[in-house]
Amino acid sequence: MIAKEKEAYSGDDERARYGHRQEEDVAFHLRRAFGDDPEVVIFNDLRLKYGEENAQIDHLVMHPFGFIIIDSKSITGEVRVNAAGEWQRSYRGNWSGLKSPLRQAELQQDILKRLLIEHRTRLMNKTLGLQGGFAGRQWKVLCAVSSNAIVHRDDMAKGVSAQVVKPEFLHEQVSGLIGARSMVKRALLFDTRPEFTKDELERVSEFLLKQDARSRRAHAVESVRREVSRRPPPAAKTPDAADSAASRWAVNEGGIRESASKVLANKDLGSKNLVNNGAGYSAHGGNGIGDSAPGSNGRGEQERGSQGRCKQKQRAMARQGGDSSAVAVAIPAAAAVNEAKASAESVAKPKAEPRAETPAPPTEAPVGSPVPEACLASPQLSEHLDRIAARLKASATTQAPPQVRVQCQKCQEKDALLGRYGPYGYYVKCQVCNANTSLKQGCPACEHHSVRLSKSGAVYSGHCPQCEHEFVIFRQPD
Repeated sequence: MIAKEKEAYSGDDERARYGHRQEEDVAFHLRRAFGDDPEVVIFNDLRLKYGEENAQIDHLVMHPFGFIIIDSKSITGEVRVNAAGEWQRSYRGNWSGLKSPLRQAELQQDILKRLLIEHRTRLMNKTLGLQGGFAGRQWKVLCAVSSNAIVHRDDMAKGVSAQVVKPEFLHEQVSGLIGARSMVKRALLFDTRPEFTKDELERVSEFLLKQDARSRRAHAVESVRREVSRRPPPAAKTPDAADSAASRWAVNEGGIRESASKVLANKDLGSKNLVNNGAGYSAHGGNGIGDSAPGSNGRGEQERGSQGRCKQKQRAMARQGGDSSAVAVAIPAAAAVNEAKASAESVAKPKAEPRAETPAPPTEAPVGSPVPEACLASPQLSEHLDRIAARLKASATTQAPPQVRVQCQKCQEKDALLGRYGPYGYYVKCQVCNANTSLKQGCPACEHHSVRLSKSGAVYSGHCPQCEHEFVIFRQPD
């Protein structure tokens, strides 16, 4: 059964194209031999990630008794392997060294084995209350060289020669490694290898396909990030007149929440100086937004239209999914503008009994320039409020989840744990039962399984490469 087909090649590298053709040739022979076999599952071009390590397996054969990893090598010429396991190849009569494909397949096999062992509780069944695993399974590696290559098998070790095979002989080689499958033949041959059940084969197949999809997404994101980082920064744009008018009173995230309260406080003072430090604008006397007299048709209609647009924006943002953070940004901003205009109008109205006293100086220095009416009615104001609301909405929806709480996998102890580092990475040692528990965790924000671990002092932290989320996994007790 073919679980994953070989993908088409779309690059321009000639050497990579030859390698792809070799992998297609191997995939063809595997499909012809085991495409209709429900007990043998074939994965072509499988990508896996475990911790900081990546594995790109050319071909994986999963059968009832274990796994066979096949590494494809496009070699046109002669191949030799000395007694130390070092590979050599000839190209147009010139000999050169070559990385051992068998050693490369063994490293990929190690990543696959560690990944499956870590998730064995969800992949394997329990027998008589005992959790099944991957111990005792068959793990084999093969190297499939080009059909036109000349292999010097007389100089090879017998074990290495059995692992180097050409595509047209893969069927016999793989079938020989799988061995007898019927219970009668296995009993006669005293074959005691543990066997996968049908549902275990299905769970492992589905798990490997999901891991392949996640690894490819992470690889694509990392490729885009590297490409963007190599690009030169864009040239600065010269703002036009409308953008300059809007930028003179640019709203910032920190001060927008203070604007409404400060405008109301300045209104109660009754002075002609209106100061708003949060939004960054001021009006003095009859200038700016307070020029229109009561009953005038020009600017009064324009102000009423601006107020109506602000109210419509409030209602539209309130209808967007009920997000309280976005509404909380839009309402104070619109209220600050309306209150500022209303205060300026009250200052600009002629009074029956004007006072001769000199107005007191403002308590705070005015910030920015008077707000022009074109800015209040311009679409730049609405766009700016939309950008501020979107940023705060995004930050509110991506808040960090609570800290991960580590406990002993054996006795569930949470306090008597000590952080340690071993050959498989960071882990904690329980002081109650002396059991070890790995600190490898999935991302609590996006559930990505592969999180980078780091230690700073007494704090063990995780960093998700997919969503860039950082969180504390474990804190060493004093």
